[in-house]
This record gives sequence, structure tokens and C-alpha cells, in this order.
Amino acid sequence: MPRLAALSAFAAVAAALAVLPAFATPGTITEFKVPPPGGPNGIAIGSDGAVWFTELARPAIGTRGKSGFRPFLLPNPASPYSIVGGPDGALWFTEYYGAGIGRIKTSGAIAEFTVPPCQSCGSGGGPLGITVGSDGALWYARPATSALVRVTMDGYITETRLGGAEQDPTWIAAGPDGALWFTDEAGVGRMGMDGTVSQVWSGLNYPSAITTGPDGRLWVTGSSQDVVARLSTTGRARIFNLDLNCDPQSIARGAGALWVACYNLDEIERVSTTGVVTRFPVPSHLPNYPDVLSGIVKGPGGTWFTEYAANRIGRIAIR
Repeated sequence: MPRLAALSAFAAVAAALAVLPAFATPGTITEFKVPPPGGPNGIAIGSDGAVWFTELARPAIGTRGKSGFRPFLLPNPASPYSIVGGPDGALWFTEYYGAGIGRIKTSGAIAEFTVPPCQSCGSGGGPLGITVGSDGALWYARPATSALVRVTMDGYITETRLGGAEQDPTWIAAGPDGALWFTDEAGVGRMGMDGTVSQVWSGLNYPSAITTGPDGRLWVTGSSQDVVARLSTTGRARIFNLDLNCDPQSIARGAGALWVACYNLDEIERVSTTGVVTRFPVPSHLPNYPDVLSGIVKGPGGTWFTEYAANRIGRIAIR
């Protein structure tokens, strides 16, 4: 997923909101300006069918529905990072610099919950990746404390500290076996719902994002190596190359494939479950800097992604 350090603002001037075509040629990319300052990062689809995303520069949670864009300002300057649709119909998001977790209803009502304290975390050290577990709770990765944290729908928080090789977890996903799978500094780890933790695979240096694919296997991005890895629950892996300098930090499950947003290239890459890569260049570009494609998710009318530096969200008309 996107880098932890905040980036300089390269947000473009606000423009008139575009309207999605009723029908689009498969593969067509449409981009939409986010009202400044914006800084869209994580992205999810709400129970209302709208696109929801975190805004690092405002800070706020933004949404784009039939009536266009609307930001919901956070009570605290918490740098909202990742976001996911919760089982309660609300959106749940992590706050990296606020070291908390928040919930926003589709009406815009926001509640924030404080995570267990970390004396050595400084101004950052908060939660990063977030997912819904097989137990119906939210789970997020907290690298500063080497922990996975569980949050119930009423905000009750419990933290499970990792040990051994499982250090600095960054991203987390619900696995096909009902367990939680996460990336860490050693590779990929697994935690069962009984709390049993194991390091399953160490084939990549500092992998970033992880998700369960449509083939029932885990898919992991290797940002520094420009690859994605397909991983079985027994630890058997195969690695596929992406474009040089793609720097893949986010990945999403699609219909029969995986979607990867290239952080350093203005490009979306579709990876079939057999490893065939199809490249889709983003039409708009900043003149001297990558658009910084940060988050990606399957949604209405296609696959949606964020462009942090360019201050846009986009949609490619394939899911």
C-alpha cells in the first residue's frame, strides 16, 4: 500500500465534476477531480453503493455518489489511511498519525475510537491495513507495536502482540481458510481465530498489500521487487513480474483476476490468476511527478482507484 510518510501536495485545481457514462468500453479509464486539498489514499465501496475514500491532506473521509463529491471532516487531524466497508453497513478507517480507528456511517456521522497506547510510537505508529474478519469484527495491522488489533462493532478493542519472525505487520486480509493473513517484515504470516500465529512464507522482502483472490489463494504485492506473488494456504508460492518501477502497494480482487495500482507509474495492471499481466495507462499525468496511485477496489461500473498526488479518483470499466 501507499508509503507511510505524507507526500507533498500536488493537488490540481478543482474542476467541474465529470459524470460516469452509462456504458463504457471495457478498459476505458475515467478520472474525477477531488475538491482540494483532498489527497485521496485508501478506497472502499459503501453499503450505499457510493465510492468512499480517505483524504490525507484535508483530513477527511470523502465520498462520490450520484450527487458528486462530498467530504466529511474528521474531528481530529488524524491522517485517515485505509478504509473498508464494515458488517454494520458503515465504513471503518484507520488513523495513522492519530493512532486511532474511526467509523463513518453513510449519513456522514463519525465516531472515533482510541487504540491501546504506545509510548515509543511518537506522532505516528498508528494502524495501517484493515479488514473484516471471519468473526464479524474489524481487524487492523499496527506495525509500531507488532500487533494485530480486533475492534467490535461497538468499538471494544483488543490487541494481540506478535512474536518471533512476525514483526511490523502492515497489511491484513481475511483468508480463504477463515484465518487472518498479514504481511510483515519477514514475509507473510497467519493468525487463526484461536490466536495461533505462524510465519508461512518468506519469499519477498517487505511485502506490502495482501488480499484473497478469486481463485481462493492469497495474493501479495512486492513493492521493491515490482512483483506479485500467488500463495496457497500451505505456503506454496509463485511470483509474477510486473512493469519495472511499478512499485505495487495496493491490490484488489476482481472478477477472475487481481488489480494492482502502480505507485510509481501512472498505470493500473490486471493480473489473471495464471499470472498474465495486462497494462492500462492512466490518461492524465502530472508533468514532473507520478500521480501516485494509492488504493484500489472493485466497485460499481468497474474497478476504482485513488491518485494521491494528482488529487483524483479513477475508474477503469472492468471489474
